[in-house]
Parts: sequence; structure tokens; C-alpha cells
Amino acid sequence: MAHLSLILNILIICLTSYSYCQQCEQSSDVARFDCYPESGSTQDKCLARNCCWRTPIKRTNSTTKNPSYFNDVNIPYCYYPKDFPTYSVQTIQQTDFGQRIRINKSETTYMPHDIIDLTVDLIYETEQRFHIRIYDSMYKRYEVPIQVPVVQKKVNMTDYDVKVNQQPFSILITRKSTGVTLFDSSVSPLIFADQFIKFSTRLSSPLVYGLGEHRQGLLINVTDQWKKLTFWSRDFPPVQNTNLYGVHPFHINLELSNNNEQTNFHGQFLLNSNAMDIDLQPLPAITYTTIGGIIDLYIFTGPTVQNVIEQYWNIIGKPIMPPFWSLGFHLCRYGYNTIENLLTIIQRMHDADFPYDVQWTDIDAMSSYLDFTYDDKNFHGLPDLVRELQSDGKHYVNIIDPGISSVQPPRTYSPYEDGLKKNIFMTKFNSTDLIRGKVWLGITVFPDFTNPN
Repeated sequence: MAHLSLILNILIICLTSYSYCQQCEQSSDVARFDCYPESGSTQDKCLARNCCWRTPIKRTNSTTKNPSYFNDVNIPYCYYPKDFPTYSVQTIQQTDFGQRIRINKSETTYMPHDIIDLTVDLIYETEQRFHIRIYDSMYKRYEVPIQVPVVQKKVNMTDYDVKVNQQPFSILITRKSTGVTLFDSSVSPLIFADQFIKFSTRLSSPLVYGLGEHRQGLLINVTDQWKKLTFWSRDFPPVQNTNLYGVHPFHINLELSNNNEQTNFHGQFLLNSNAMDIDLQPLPAITYTTIGGIIDLYIFTGPTVQNVIEQYWNIIGKPIMPPFWSLGFHLCRYGYNTIENLLTIIQRMHDADFPYDVQWTDIDAMSSYLDFTYDDKNFHGLPDLVRELQSDGKHYVNIIDPGISSVQPPRTYSPYEDGLKKNIFMTKFNSTDLIRGKVWLGITVFPDFTNPN
């Protein structure tokens, strides 16, 4: 009897091990999707998430231009198995705009506050634009408060086909004319928790444009590399590959035919303003990870780059036409320090016969770094200089930072006092308390640029 029990235990271990191997088997390292993206990943921590742990495969006979990518430090050791718990379709309802799908999952993941029941709206907005919304079925979540076109009725003709897989839930979108995949979320499980949303889709090719704002080349080619881009607007010097002032989770993807010839372009835009990481990998695939909001994704079928941009603008709005002079050469830096230094530089530009249209001054020309002021000691005569520049056909810009000092003596700084009277400063959520920060001039408040005042 003891011998039989031992045999059964061995069989169970073997079957479990075999099942684990089957679920963790990947055709290539590039098909791995990171289950432990934060620092401190170990095998024990990985397995505690019910994920797979394997070192990347080293290959010596790679035909890629850069074989070293197989040893790329960004290849995850910890990755999702094929049977990782995710969502299944419960109901599909045909609507005027397309379909409304209810999905849920019976098993939670390693993320706290998993949202079990989700609603998926598939909205056929135009012939070239498809809209996916995935959100909590029970509770309202934050959405970006900008006006976008609201489509109530499904368009009759489209450039794209949409298929929904029910178990596990995934969406496949292809171009009708070529069959090229535009979106395929089956490559990795959907995770939707209160402060962690993650989904992936296959790219049509490893050639991507966009995903700003980062200091990098216009083309992002992930044929041979893994790349992580962080999206969080901040004032930061333009260091290579770091996130800067703008957040634009929008990209254009080049489509390739079976013989690798260029065919069309399409675009994707995730309307989400929370902190975000976007990972690109040579599968090729793209993974979005954000800490809040909903999945509000637009797909634009182009087929040209110009078409994609026009379709994108139809969602976010068209840019304002800039004045002609603003397209000229601007001269700006922090550290002129005195008007004498500024005059010397202007004269040097004139002597060199160097054409430029706009002269700036930075915060060092202000009085104590206060917006709407200038230092009448170190920059005495600045108004006269501005008039002289204007008479010479040039323009002048005084840099303005969106932080208004709140610690000046009473009745000495009108921008703060006038802003209080007009209630134009940003406040905490559901409160009249001002949001305060600290920059060069001390404790500041911030104008609300959406305030009609």
C-alpha cells in the first residue's frame, strides 16, 4: 500500500511538472510577456505569482542583424504561462454602436483589488476608426475629461474585421484588404485591477513611430531589441530615452506584407492620462501598463501616414495654426544674468549676420523668480530693449512658469491675489483647498487652464 502511494505521488509530480512545462513552453524568448516588471524579481517571487521562470535561451546562429539581443537584459525571466487566469466572455449584446460584452474571471491574480467583472464596448465609429472601451461593470472610474466624438450608430462599411474569442477573452482586428493583423490581444493575459491595468497586442511589424515625448529617434525599430518607455509628464533635461514634458500614448505602425514589402500604416491611441509604461518587444508586440483609469483605445486604419494623423486629430482636436514668426529661429537660455550680457549676445548675432526671429529671457530675468515681473536691477532697461527688438522686426518672449507664488507679503503680488478672487487656481478633489507645490520661488499654487475665468 505504501509502495502504491509512493508511485501515485511520483505520477502526480510528473504530471504536474509536465503540465507546467507545457504551459511555460514558448517558441521563442521574444514571445515572453513580463510577469514581474518591477525590480527584485526572483524565481520564488515569480512562482508565487503562478508564472513561469526560465533563463533566456542563448543562440549563436541568429540571422538577425544584432544576435546579442538574445542576451538582452530586458528579456523577462519571469513570464506568463499560457493558462494564466484571465477573463472569459459571459454575454454578448448587439447594440446600435456595435457590441457590449460582459466578461469576468473566476480566479484573482497576484495584483491586489482585482476587478472581476468588466464591460467591453466595441464601437464601429467610422470606416477607418474602431473604438474599444473596457471598464468596471459596477463602479465608475476616472476617465480623461476631454470631449471626443460620441458615435451612437454603427457604421455600415469598415476597412477592418473584428473577431472576439470567448475563452479566454481576446480581440482580433485585421485589415479587410490584406488580412494583416492590426490588433491581437491574445498574446498575453488582460489584467485589470484598481491600480494596475495591463494588456498587450501584437504589432504588424517591429517598425513604430510616435510614443512621445522621449528624446530618441523618430523611428523605433524593435527588430532586435526590447524597449521600455515611461509616460509621465515632467520638467526634466532631455536625456536620451527619458520621458519629458509631453505624454502621447499614440503610435503609427508600418504594415508589411508576407514578402516584407511596405503596404499600409495604421495607428493606435490609448486615451489614458495616468502614469504609464509601454513595453515593445521583437515578437513584435506592445504592452501597455497603467495605474488607473480605463482602457479607452482607438485604432485608426489609415492607410497612409497622413490618413492616420487626420483620423487621430478627429479624436483629440486639430492643432492651432502657429504664427509664422514662431517657426523661425529662437534664442533662449537660462543664465544671461544681466542685461549687459544679453545685449552682448544680441549684438554678436547681429555682427555675424545670423538671422533669428525671437529672443527669450528665462527666470533669471524675473524679480525673485516671480511670474509677470522683471529684475529692474540686473535687467534695467528691459522694456526699452523689447521695443528695440520689435522695431527691428523681432519678437520677444518672457518665459512664464505655471507656478504662482503664494508666500509674498499681502498686497505685493497681484497675480496671486487676483487669482484667488477669480478662483482660477487648482484645488484638491472635491475641496476648496488649493493644491500647493514648491519650485524656485518657494510655495506655489497652479492655474487651472480649464477654468473659463
